[in-house]
Amino acid sequence: MMTASPLPYASLENEFLRLDYLTTTGPRIIGLYARGVEGNLLAETPQVHWPTPYGEYYIQGGHRLWVAPEDPSYICPDARLQVTVEKDTVHLQSEVDASGLAKEITFHLNENCVVLTHQVTWHGKEPVELAPWAITQLRLGGVAILPQPCSDGLLPNRNLVFWPYSQINEARLALHDDLILIDGSAAEQALKIGNYNSHGWAAYLLRDALFVKRFSVEPMHHQPDMGCNVEAYVRDVCIELETLGPLRTLKPKETMTYEEVWEVTAGQYSITVEDARIISRQLSLR
Repeated sequence: MMTASPLPYASLENEFLRLDYLTTTGPRIIGLYARGVEGNLLAETPQVHWPTPYGEYYIQGGHRLWVAPEDPSYICPDARLQVTVEKDTVHLQSEVDASGLAKEITFHLNENCVVLTHQVTWHGKEPVELAPWAITQLRLGGVAILPQPCSDGLLPNRNLVFWPYSQINEARLALHDDLILIDGSAAEQALKIGNYNSHGWAAYLLRDALFVKRFSVEPMHHQPDMGCNVEAYVRDVCIELETLGPLRTLKPKETMTYEEVWEVTAGQYSITVEDARIISRQLSLR
């Protein structure tokens, strides 16, 4: 199992999983490999970059820590990194970047799971309202599964948020009463949607693996982006499975923390509505 990263990296590994992470810039996880699964589950996008007021930003692929609501003033080249490894835990801590943010990701492996803690510290001069935003870029070829609430009751219990560039009749988007599916295939047109996920999980199904993100559920009115705690984006090089914590006002030097758990299960799956529905029922029972 190899990674295509041209940047210095190191690995954390057990009998089920291997994680590759950058060691000089970030924090960034660039590789997720599972026994019985071919290749990197995370997308590798070293060719994707764009200019910012602070310099050229390279997306790199993999998993990164962001802040919401999205604002160009917070996008800048990754800061230099301090890496600490204690027993089976890796801590990635960035310097304060040009926007005034310092980001940290701490993770360890537990069998076929990755336990991640994200931290954002604000170093600006005035208080700011932000939410932690964990973005995982996955390779194309699968389908994202977003569970929906039950259809009982008389009051509204679900939302679906579209970004301006998304088409409502997008062929990669399939709406069902019990779940939403996003096809992870490349196209020139970008698609991004979000919703409030009361189940506390979102998944990505490939033919040889199931990737699941689990997270704590906060009240909808605390969430950014019109009440979203899960978002998905797909265009031409990857599909992103994103989770968001609640909005919080940070005073200078204050930190907010957000946790999620990844679970990777190798197997032989068919990427169909029927399989997605079975998986959704099983995950919602846990």
